Amino acid sequence: MPEIWECVGNTPLVEVDGILFKLEYLNPGGSHKDRMAVSMLLDLIDRKGRGGAIVEATSGCTGVSLSLHGRAMGFDVYIAVKEDSSPIKVALMRSLGAKVYTCPNVPPEDPRSIKSVAERIAEEKGATFLMQDSNPANPKGQERMGEEILESVKRVDVFVMGVGTGGTITGVGRLLKREFGARIIAVTSKGSELARKFGLSSEFEGEVEGYDTYHIPDNLDLSLVDEVYEVSRAEAIEWASELLKKGIMGGMSTGAHYLASLYAKRKYGGTVVTVAADSVLFHPPILNASGGIEAYQLPF
Repeated sequence: MPEIWECVGNTPLVEVDGILFKLEYLNPGGSHKDRMAVSMLLDLIDRKGRGGAIVEATSGCTGVSLSLHGRAMGFDVYIAVKEDSSPIKVALMRSLGAKVYTCPNVPPEDPRSIKSVAERIAEEKGATFLMQDSNPANPKGQERMGEEILESVKRVDVFVMGVGTGGTITGVGRLLKREFGARIIAVTSKGSELARKFGLSSEFEGEVEGYDTYHIPDNLDLSLVDEVYEVSRAEAIEWASELLKKGIMGGMSTGAHYLASLYAKRKYGGTVVTVAADSVLFHPPILNASGGIEAYQLPF
């Protein structure tokens, strides 16, 4: 019988509204972060052996994946998480045996930030800080998703993916651009540092959970990115709610990917692929969204 971490991947690719969604919420830990979590853990075992303690700073999904697979591999797991992260994710991490510290959503240089707290935990507990934003095992772990997409379709014209740690858009995007010359559209919260770097000037309207607002992660290969699309937190929730009615049980970032993919499909046509990154079951605001978007206008 396989170990739980050996069950990650080989998720289905399904079509809705002419867009192909990779259903990553069907991974054991409920998100695409299972891929990079397992990759980082196996890399750590190769370098230092099994056991000991690990720590990570996260908005949620990576914490769940590390709690699941890290504990299964024999590690003590410490997680520093943003205080506005899904309470379901936080409860799940604790139920899986992780020690969780909640922190305000502030810039990384702030001593109260998840990064600063994780660094202190690493020093105090003798834990390995996996540093998902810059760990090369992160995008490497996502490369297999790109290979699975190649096995499923003859061509990809546009790949749409949000930017949290930069691992998925880099690991998958690099492969799709090399094979097809695919256009890569990075999705981010309105008013984020990434949006400003690409000349967008929207005011901040709330963080899409899983995205990075305050800095551009080292793992994001900016040379791959052809365009940046901004989405507000409210838009992400509304469009995830609409997508739920069409059978895709994705979370907040999936709603943002859906909206950005509709834009890409209208502007560029061809085969548009995106990721249903995590489960709607992690996101009570989506389940509580009322009325759908019958009167909600596309912003393009």
